[in-house]
Amino acid sequence: MMSRKIKSTSCFVLLCGVFFFPAGRLHAQAPPGPMNPSQPLPPPKPAPPAKKKPEIPPRKTLAGYWKLNMDESDDAKNKLDEARRTKAGGGNGPMDPGTPGTGRVGVGFPPIPGGGGGGGNGPYGGSGRGMGGGDSETSQKIFEQVRPDYTQNISLMDTEVDSLNDHGDKLIFFTDNRKIEKSKNEALKEIPAHWDGQKLVTDEKGPQNRKMSRTIELSPDGRQVYETWRIENGKSGAPITIRYVFDAADEYAR
Repeated sequence: MMSRKIKSTSCFVLLCGVFFFPAGRLHAQAPPGPMNPSQPLPPPKPAPPAKKKPEIPPRKTLAGYWKLNMDESDDAKNKLDEARRTKAGGGNGPMDPGTPGTGRVGVGFPPIPGGGGGGGNGPYGGSGRGMGGGDSETSQKIFEQVRPDYTQNISLMDTEVDSLNDHGDKLIFFTDNRKIEKSKNEALKEIPAHWDGQKLVTDEKGPQNRKMSRTIELSPDGRQVYETWRIENGKSGAPITIRYVFDAADEYAR
């Protein structure tokens, strides 16, 4: 009788354990598995397109801000050296240190076609060669006169054309046949010029009264300015031609 009560009590306790104890107490809990999202994640947003620089509209005149295009411009020093070698029959001639330039085209000008800087040996540095007679000083002076500005801001007026460079130096091209006095101020130069249609043509002189002129004109598409120098090379030498190209640019762009 006693054993039957004990067995009944044991069965009752066992059943209570099944109903009231968590399943984790009776069996080892399985490790958590990956949880599948209820819905797929949206694809990542595409990167925004790079902002394009605003295109400079074509211009109808020379007026505006222009920046030197070094890739399309001539290397002035190489042109002068080539003219000297041609005139001298292919010989190298003597080479002496030139005189670093000062004034409008020489101060702070960055290295451009061919490298070099003020006082260096590159095409825009201080090492000059003479043209024909080995006069390195004359060649260097010509080079300093024709070396371009990195930028120019051109303004058109009734009887003059003003060009201001990035150093604040100013060229004034007078087109009314006035007599021009030689300026002692390197930051301000006055140059006689005239219009040939839409082209601005100057009448200038270089070292030893060498005749020089430059033609400034707008490209057909209105996006560039061409500045072309023509330099007298003596009676036996062909004139030297050097062309610089300036692109229309935004003066305040960063």
